[in-house]
Amino acid sequence: MKRTNLILPVCALLFLFLPVRAIGQDLKLVPEPKQVQKQNGAFNITSKTRIVINSAHTEEDRTAAETIAEEIESATGQKIKIATARSAPKSNAIYLARTGDDRKLSSLFEAANINLDDKLGEEGYALYVSVERVIIAAPTGQGLFYGAQTLRQLIDRGEAKRATCQAVTIKDWPTMRWRGVHDDISRGPVPTLDYMKKQIRTCAAFKLNMFSLYIEHTFDYQKHPLIAPKEGAVTADEVKQLVEYGKRYYVTIVPEQQAFGHLHHVLKNEVYNDIAETPHGHVLAPVNEKSYEFIKDIYAELVPLFPGPLFHIGADETFELGRGQTKARADEVGLGLVYVEHLKRVAEIVKPYNKRLMFWGDIAIKYPKLLSVMPKDVIAVAWNYNANAQFDDLLKPYKDAGIDIMVSPGANNWNRIFPNFDTAFINIKNLVRDGQKYGALGMLNTTWDDDGEALFAMTWPAIVFGAACSWQEGEAAIESFKSKYDWAFYRNTDNTFRDAIQSLTRAHSLLRAAGAGEANDEAFWTDPFSEVGASYIEKAATAAKDVRLEAERALASLYRNRAKAKANLDTVDYLIFAAIRLDLLGMKIQFAGEMNKYYWEAYLNMSNRSLVLRNLNEIASVNARLQDLRDQTTRLRGMYSDLWMRENRPYWLGNVVVRYDNLASLFQSKIQAVQEAKAQYREQSTLPTPQQMGFFIR
Repeated sequence: MKRTNLILPVCALLFLFLPVRAIGQDLKLVPEPKQVQKQNGAFNITSKTRIVINSAHTEEDRTAAETIAEEIESATGQKIKIATARSAPKSNAIYLARTGDDRKLSSLFEAANINLDDKLGEEGYALYVSVERVIIAAPTGQGLFYGAQTLRQLIDRGEAKRATCQAVTIKDWPTMRWRGVHDDISRGPVPTLDYMKKQIRTCAAFKLNMFSLYIEHTFDYQKHPLIAPKEGAVTADEVKQLVEYGKRYYVTIVPEQQAFGHLHHVLKNEVYNDIAETPHGHVLAPVNEKSYEFIKDIYAELVPLFPGPLFHIGADETFELGRGQTKARADEVGLGLVYVEHLKRVAEIVKPYNKRLMFWGDIAIKYPKLLSVMPKDVIAVAWNYNANAQFDDLLKPYKDAGIDIMVSPGANNWNRIFPNFDTAFINIKNLVRDGQKYGALGMLNTTWDDDGEALFAMTWPAIVFGAACSWQEGEAAIESFKSKYDWAFYRNTDNTFRDAIQSLTRAHSLLRAAGAGEANDEAFWTDPFSEVGASYIEKAATAAKDVRLEAERALASLYRNRAKAKANLDTVDYLIFAAIRLDLLGMKIQFAGEMNKYYWEAYLNMSNRSLVLRNLNEIASVNARLQDLRDQTTRLRGMYSDLWMRENRPYWLGNVVVRYDNLASLFQSKIQAVQEAKAQYREQSTLPTPQQMGFFIR
């Protein structure tokens, strides 16, 4: 008995100081805090609970308080009052204070075994939840805001308008200085100001502090008004509003205006053709002095609008360099030196604005011997989107050359019906881990819209995982993150949405295993009645059933459980759309194979009248396969348009919906062709050849 009595207190003590990862899993916190001590009991949130801000910084810290109040109102329906005070209330309050404004905080946290030392830095915080009260303390407003975001995830939604918060002590700070999201606003979708504000709020809730806009031609330049489509351009006034909005949530807005490659939408204009490396191409000619006059002009308008310390000049994928105006110079000194010389010229242009210049690192890394002659204050953004086991070869050359880096993984959303999160999670985990190993300044997690179709709301799992990886130290655990995602993002207590996301993601591995690539937009738009389309259909046939089953299981679950999303409910509609579209891809593959079979059988048995007519009716008639494909395509067109308009301006939408129109017209034309073949058979007892009808699979 004595031995048992000794074991119980020791076990209790061990439980109190469980490793952060075990506690983090239990509490489902994303990102995981550095230090967590779980206590007994819980803080009860009632209608009389107050949120109290220390009066020294009432105005700045109100945003943090408001996010807590909004969370409580969402959980209970109760609007909690926000008040001010000079010191911590003794009970029934959530108190927010800077460590330098309330001298009692240190003793309060010391009693809870938390030392408010310098380790918190500019963005760290301490959080103390007891049965009596909640206290968030931080050296800065930014740290206080992040403590508030952690508290939001701790609030447990009960019944009868009640909520509780697990008693706990947390001490937390970020591992990486910059934790960013990069949104492509130049390859089709250009988000509205309201949607960009939503992106900022959501990113900030997971402690991301950078939001970067990728610009090729979508800023409304006044001196160069031909560059941007007016109906699809971000204006200076919108930028000012966005920058001010970002400040409230401690998110720095970083512009990326390309200044080397990816400038086709500028250079296609005849007035800019003389500064193009190749006629109406993609790359600025660095041997033409007018190129630098152009860069000075656009940067003079754009850069001053962004008060942050960073500016991204792009400069990736300059594939045409040395093939046109610059050929002689490149032949003389080499492409690498031409590239570096251009970066140095642009760095001089940016220098008066007191910004650190960021550039994509894919070209410079090809010339490691030249890295030593680059300006030492630039930041190389090292990007790779593959699920590599390690990225030392990508990062070590910059470290050896003394050049600061940011690592840039990707959401793997571009050109795909739904993001490939299997690849994205491994890519993000390993690249951010290795970035920390090589002292990277931060992470810039990318979304791209290469074919103009991508919808941002589908990328949140990758965005939130990037937030976790860049805040936490070392290698984040993918399965642990997945187990917390439903709660952290949707405030759902089971794994409904995680499971649906995994089912949708599985389409990629199923098709790849069949030798048919991934679940890409190109496959969706492929004409199944062409020889190329027939080849794809044959490859993908073995995967089609499982793709459909995964999509339909996800869709049924999303329909049944949509209301479980107590936060970010709007994103569920994007999952539903992706499920229907993946199901249609599988349906097209299956039905194309079946229609080929039916037509060939009819063609080879034209003397059997009942068989021929029956088979043709299976292909095209009331509720036949072609009608099903057409009907689902037109349905998706309407859904896509609605989702697009929730995020983006109307600009460019027509370039996507025309693809739905064309695909639906393709099916409608084939319906007409089969009906004509049916009429021919009735009159002549003959059919067009399968090849004439587009049925190439025998």
